[in-house]
Amino acid sequence: MNMKTFGLVKSMVIGLMLLTGATAVSAQDDNLYGIANRVGVGVGVGTEGIGFDVAVPLTKYVQARVGLNIMPNININTSADVAGQAQGYNYEGQMDIKGKFSRTTFDVKFDCYPFANANSFFVTAGFSVGGDKLIEISGHSDDLQNLYAQGKQYNIEIGDYQIPVDENGNVNGGVKVKNFRPYLGLGFGRLIPKKRFGARFEIGAQFQGKPVVYADGVGDLQKVIDQDADDDISKFMDWLQVYPVLKLSIRGRIL
Repeated sequence: MNMKTFGLVKSMVIGLMLLTGATAVSAQDDNLYGIANRVGVGVGVGTEGIGFDVAVPLTKYVQARVGLNIMPNININTSADVAGQAQGYNYEGQMDIKGKFSRTTFDVKFDCYPFANANSFFVTAGFSVGGDKLIEISGHSDDLQNLYAQGKQYNIEIGDYQIPVDENGNVNGGVKVKNFRPYLGLGFGRLIPKKRFGARFEIGAQFQGKPVVYADGVGDLQKVIDQDADDDISKFMDWLQVYPVLKLSIRGRIL
């Protein structure tokens, strides 16, 4: 074998080795995301609270996850106007009230990676399920308790609603949204990293429906006020129909 032939054979062997190696890497990459053949876990923080989830691949381009989000209590201290007129006595004043915002939600979501070979951009769709009581409202007034004993009952105004004050001068109620909340989002980062660890950023929205005010012992309340209220809870309710989601998480692959 002359040197020219030897060089040609050598080049062909090297080329074959490179092609075989590239094919093997591609096969490994494809096999990485077979149907439920890997498991990823994540922990994150954002506007849904502290989140934990478990994910599996369905294909190279689609991954599924189930998760739990816990929002710690957030207190809103504000005041509300007292409404109503009883036996010719018109009470003008306000009641200090507290709104407590907290929620625990369970998620089922599907992430699609349209450019899985090139980058980790994804779009996601799914739903969140949780308790319908989103904000708890409470307050007390000694004056209104004394007036109730005289047969004079009043309400407080929250947005377009009036919540009754009971015989103890207390107000107890809150704001409800839908139990089932569809979700759409997008971002960057793989649920199941190619390496052992990775990072992920997501932005999206939960569609909660129109918030409804309720009172303990009464149930859902009907709108009775046709005007814009300026208390903090009313302003908070204005954007509750579409709840924004921002989340940053750390991902890990355990299989």
